[in-house]
Amino acid sequence: MFYRKIINYFLKWKEKKERKPLIVRGARQVGKTCAVLLFGKKYFKEVIHINLDNIEHLRLFRKDISLKEFEDIIKVKFNKKIIPNQSLIFIDEIQNAPSLIKLLRFFYEEKKDWYVIAAGSLLEAKIRREGLSFPVGRVEFCYLYPLDFFEYLEAKKEKELLDFLLNVKIKDKIPEGIHKLALEKFYEYTLVGGMPEVVKSFIRNNNMNDLKSIYNSLFTTYCEDVYKYSSLAEAKYLSYVIETAPLFVGNLITYEKFGGSNFRSREMSKSFDTLEKVMLLYQLNAIKSRRLPLVAQKKRPKKLIFLDVGLVNYQMGLQDQLLHIEKLDDFYRGRIAEQVVAQNLISQYIDVFPKIFYWAKEKKEGSAEVDFCFSKEGKIVGIEVKSKPIGRLKSLLIFAKEVENSIIFRIYSGNLEKSKVEFLGEKFNLISLPFYLVPRVSEILKTT
Repeated sequence: MFYRKIINYFLKWKEKKERKPLIVRGARQVGKTCAVLLFGKKYFKEVIHINLDNIEHLRLFRKDISLKEFEDIIKVKFNKKIIPNQSLIFIDEIQNAPSLIKLLRFFYEEKKDWYVIAAGSLLEAKIRREGLSFPVGRVEFCYLYPLDFFEYLEAKKEKELLDFLLNVKIKDKIPEGIHKLALEKFYEYTLVGGMPEVVKSFIRNNNMNDLKSIYNSLFTTYCEDVYKYSSLAEAKYLSYVIETAPLFVGNLITYEKFGGSNFRSREMSKSFDTLEKVMLLYQLNAIKSRRLPLVAQKKRPKKLIFLDVGLVNYQMGLQDQLLHIEKLDDFYRGRIAEQVVAQNLISQYIDVFPKIFYWAKEKKEGSAEVDFCFSKEGKIVGIEVKSKPIGRLKSLLIFAKEVENSIIFRIYSGNLEKSKVEFLGEKFNLISLPFYLVPRVSEILKTT
């Protein structure tokens, strides 16, 4: 089991006075079960784990039940007693049991001294298909993704390097030796990815060839899962997108004939939306906003990000090439760099679903496109992923000039630096951030 930063969020939830049942959302195999069990074992006297992927457990909850019946089942079938304020009730893959989804309301209203966490991989898709709904206002949600780079360092027991990266200040000069070491570890992470089973195998054996069967197994699982939340007619489109989408990460996509297929826009659009709901991919909408709020341009092409960079590399067949790269931002036209930066940005959104965009002006207004854009701390953040000379960051500087209350980042292979950049007679602050500090973007924003 790896320590995950979401455990800190669980602890804050535990200490809330007005606590609600907590639903952990995330794609299959990102570590939801392990994170909850690790939290439970550390902070509770008793963990009652109901695994609804287990047919024996599921059989107990097929029909609607009362709180009293639930408590009796736990006592008789699980041989455990729910101890108020001391037991953690963990309902795994809750989407499989509508009866327990309904019961969440009564956990909140009548059993405030019970701690209840539920997890689900296919929640929203199954809810939409089967007409289920969570009790509004009586549950709260959080989100888990593959390991980010700092979690990867934690898993590898790179404690000294991690401590340094967590505490380095924007004004500090990172020693060249530490900079090179951190880049080396980040490139390794970019190669392996953040799927827990993959990371565990790599740490144990340090052999990339051993990982290929795990990547393949993950893709097989995702493709087999589509039959759990779609019709047979829809399944072929969903499987196609799962297998093909990794080839187009970092690209602007159109649904019509996606990936060279003959599939129509309607089927592809629905498939992409469904897979976004089960959190296998993320679609960045375009915006052209110059002030808050940021308004998505729904009809413009979307930028595609997949669940995990290791899965992308595997599906692209790029692992052997990645082993020898020196600059991530120069590789494969920067698309792998955009993927790994994006998933590290997305993974910082634990308590809300991420709202990350790309910024682009209309062609008639002059060409300019910024890789990532989002609002944070009342600022509008623009991020470019590259290591080009400052004079070639034209789109980012146009963004800085035209967008109110903006702040701009360059993510690249170079060292940490804050500088003044002149553009069209104005000066702008530019934060140049090495790849390995991407998990700290939000924190750095608070200090600028």
